[in-house]
Amino acid sequence: MSIRWGILGAGNIAHRFARSVAKEPHSVLVGFSCRTRQKARQFAEEFSVPAEHVYTGPQAHQNLLDDPQIDAIYLALPHSMHHEWTIAAMRAGKAVLCEKPAALDEEQMRDIAKVSRQTGMLFMEGMKTRFVPLYARVKGAVDDGVIGEVTSIDATLCNDMAAQIEAAGSYHVQPVGGGVLLDCGCYCATWIEDYLSGGIDHLNVDGLQKNGVDYYVDAQFEVGGNQARLECAFDRKKPRRCTIHGTRGTIVVDELHRPQEATVTLNGQEPHHISEPYVVDDFYGEIAHFSHLWRHGHTESPVMPLTASIRQARILDSIRQAFRYTPDSLATLQRQEDILRYPARFGSDEALRLGNAVADLSSDYGRGVLVQIVREKDGLTLFQWASDDKAPRNLEFAQAKRQASLTCGHSSLWGYVRRTLDGVKPASRDEVTGALYSAGAFPIVDGTGQRVATISISGLHEGRDHELAVRALERALGVVAPTFTEVAV
Repeated sequence: MSIRWGILGAGNIAHRFARSVAKEPHSVLVGFSCRTRQKARQFAEEFSVPAEHVYTGPQAHQNLLDDPQIDAIYLALPHSMHHEWTIAAMRAGKAVLCEKPAALDEEQMRDIAKVSRQTGMLFMEGMKTRFVPLYARVKGAVDDGVIGEVTSIDATLCNDMAAQIEAAGSYHVQPVGGGVLLDCGCYCATWIEDYLSGGIDHLNVDGLQKNGVDYYVDAQFEVGGNQARLECAFDRKKPRRCTIHGTRGTIVVDELHRPQEATVTLNGQEPHHISEPYVVDDFYGEIAHFSHLWRHGHTESPVMPLTASIRQARILDSIRQAFRYTPDSLATLQRQEDILRYPARFGSDEALRLGNAVADLSSDYGRGVLVQIVREKDGLTLFQWASDDKAPRNLEFAQAKRQASLTCGHSSLWGYVRRTLDGVKPASRDEVTGALYSAGAFPIVDGTGQRVATISISGLHEGRDHELAVRALERALGVVAPTFTEVAV
């Protein structure tokens, strides 16, 4: 039994897919959709698609989904259209292989995952990197402990293509769905997601934007306590590689988005080169894998599961949020501090109520926290509590956040945003990944207008420690403060 394919969109990437699918023995290209008649005619002639399965005009995409002769869709539309048409295809009873990125953000990706599970339709993000032979070999070596425990990953995909995409008016430079993070950054994110587990923290981002579109991004952060760097560009050329650092050595993967070569260097030994050519081409592996899943009734890939696509989107969302701080972000943070003040005294009773509010609200996040409230006149801890999953390092983080807050005279997130807007670069990698500039410490001011204490929270990620502190203060004071992420994102 062969899987009968339809292609949504007949652009350049669709041509590459069609050439590859013709070589997969259990696949056949049945139809496609294209808004332009001339392009459709050329595509149909090149790939011998019968006229009755060629759909053009305003309803082309929906007409393809309504075709009962098609089992699965390869979605090759611009990024901004992936969410809408993926969901439409699954609800029309079609399995979907969606070109990367599957969605513009985590929320859209969660929508897609929900519909996949509700309908029972197979969905997979077309992250073809994971399906070439070299990726499997590198993954196997790491899983077997060849380089020991993974400690960090550096992933760089920089291309000098700005003039080309600007001249073409490509979707890459459109404010919605464009930008280098979605186009190149997702390839970097897939390596980081697959080898590092845990939440995202201690994020520092440098970069360049034009007209609201990211052209260069250099993000350094932690994932589950391990180091990561994601660098991507439209406007400069650099070696495109992923370096996996371990306790016993490193693996350097060349051309991380289409890898065939890698070098393994174990501590104290000479480098060892490995080579794994494609089977047919860089698309073939993902097509063969998807075909196998469909023919055997699977609704999710073990190699590129829905959770992986969600986590990749979360990585890119976190970077995007940090990259887009504006002076309005500082104004919002200042407004929070102005509102979240105690009208009279703040003492041990108030600290107990505030700390208990944090513990209660933390259940909303599905992750434990450590909270500490310190009286500033003498450094006495008025309240401290940690959930069972926290470790001593969380107390160290909380204390470092408090110090960052005291240094800048505001919340620790205010200090981080101020440094980002000022273009102040960390002095070292340790400074990038340390807790000094991460969110989670908030000043407590009483009726005298003086700072009398600091609340510090550690354990959440992506600015959520700050969010939790604000929510707890809102509950304790019976007031509402502006939401920072409404401005920051």
